[in-house]
Amino acid sequence: MDKHREKDFPKEKQAQPCLPAKTPSPTSTTSSKRPSRSPPSAFDPSASPYPIPSLSSATHAHLSKKYGKWGRVLGSGAGGTVRLIRGRAKTGGAVYAVKEFRPRLPSETAREYEKKVRAEFCVGACLKHVNVIETVDIVCDHGHYYEVMEYAPYDLFSVVMSSKMLRPEIFCVFRQICNGVAYLHSLGLAHRDLKLDNCVLTQGDVVKLIDFGTAVVFAYPGSAMGGSGPGSSASATGIVGSDPYLAPEVLSGETYDPRKADVWSVGVILVCMILRRFPWAAPDRERDVSFRAFVEA
Repeated sequence: MDKHREKDFPKEKQAQPCLPAKTPSPTSTTSSKRPSRSPPSAFDPSASPYPIPSLSSATHAHLSKKYGKWGRVLGSGAGGTVRLIRGRAKTGGAVYAVKEFRPRLPSETAREYEKKVRAEFCVGACLKHVNVIETVDIVCDHGHYYEVMEYAPYDLFSVVMSSKMLRPEIFCVFRQICNGVAYLHSLGLAHRDLKLDNCVLTQGDVVKLIDFGTAVVFAYPGSAMGGSGPGSSASATGIVGSDPYLAPEVLSGETYDPRKADVWSVGVILVCMILRRFPWAAPDRERDVSFRAFVEA
């Protein structure tokens, strides 16, 4: 879980020009971790007079042949590594972001790992909305998993920190985020890690929600979605997300409605866009003076 222990935004993030004349941010489109290592070979490569490419390299070559030339690394995080891939001019020069899922952890069984990877990719493949990042392709090759997505070059954090967003632009961005979240909830899916960093913009200033690694299904198609009252079927457990954006009930250690947690996070995003800083470090009344002042106001 990301930790932000200061009320002000981290200063190391470089501000980008706002909605007009934006500069692509190197950290947009999604979050992830270092590239996975190649599995051990079944034979000794030194016994062959020819170089033996790793399975990962072979998959990279396959993706390059299909989509274009590999570009810079956009970012790395807990979920894997994301790189640009740019199509050739003769094919239109389309640009994509490719996420290579993280390697399996020592504490995970092969079955658990595959289940987590496929769950995230299946979620991405099923989502079709103007305010949700589009998954173009999913590639699985000998334990290496890749997700090809549309590329949105501007991250909302940098746009907000440029201090050039006018109030109508803030409301426009906020409405698009709400539309994307409402779409997810209509499918029975809660994001659970909504924050400025997980919102990106296209060159046409369309907001896209990204990173569904902690998303949870609270209702399946055909089942009752459940209301907001005692009979609601929507419930989740576990502390996931980033501290300043967490809903207070998430820290309680009990079950909570992930839809309401998403709505709280969206509200914090709006406050951040207006104030250009976090209203508190964490929604903890005992440890955070700012949050306690908010509760007692």
